[in-house]
Amino acid sequence: MIYQHSKMRSNFEIADNVYNTMRDACKKLSIKVEEPEWIEMDREDDMMELKHKLREYMVSEKDGIFKHPVICVAILGYEPNYPAYKEVFQAYQMPSQVITVRNARKFNLSKATNILRQVNSKIGGDLFEMKFPESLAKKRTMLIGIDVCHSGPNSIVGFSASTNKEMSQYYSEHIIQKKGQEIVQKNMQEALKKAIQVFASNHKNEFPTNFIIYRDGVGDAMRD
Repeated sequence: MIYQHSKMRSNFEIADNVYNTMRDACKKLSIKVEEPEWIEMDREDDMMELKHKLREYMVSEKDGIFKHPVICVAILGYEPNYPAYKEVFQAYQMPSQVITVRNARKFNLSKATNILRQVNSKIGGDLFEMKFPESLAKKRTMLIGIDVCHSGPNSIVGFSASTNKEMSQYYSEHIIQKKGQEIVQKNMQEALKKAIQVFASNHKNEFPTNFIIYRDGVGDAMRD
């Protein structure tokens, strides 16, 4: 848990309240929230200090053992610092959850529950489970969604494919192309190949036998 603590400003009480509320909310979700490592920042906007504190946590001088955080939760008083924090967390390959002081001041069980769901998803947990009808349940079926949105001169194609039988985990990619073009076939093929490989790794190296595809702009004449 990262927060500013200095003579000018201290967000410790806010951070502590966030933790305690999360601990209360986790009972409803049947998950466990352990006591976090508290990391104090003298200056919230000092990214060099943030990097130093993270490295100090990962390689403790006491035992010299490397430890990678499960997730970093940062309490931010100045919201424009958000992109910089996310950039640092990404560079260190750390899952992260940022909570602004503005939201943290009104933190309650409902907000804590929603954030815990996000945190659980970011560290590889499932938010939901679904199942196919009995006729498909015995087969290895991949559910695929393809959609496109237009922004300026470009179109962005989104691709997502289920990789486990509960349909709770997905492989996703996006493809950028010039507006008016059809989906780039080669890129879509590569995305599908990667999705199939991830699917196989979750099914004892067995490939999907069935594909169900939901895509944008399909007319009745195109259905088969």
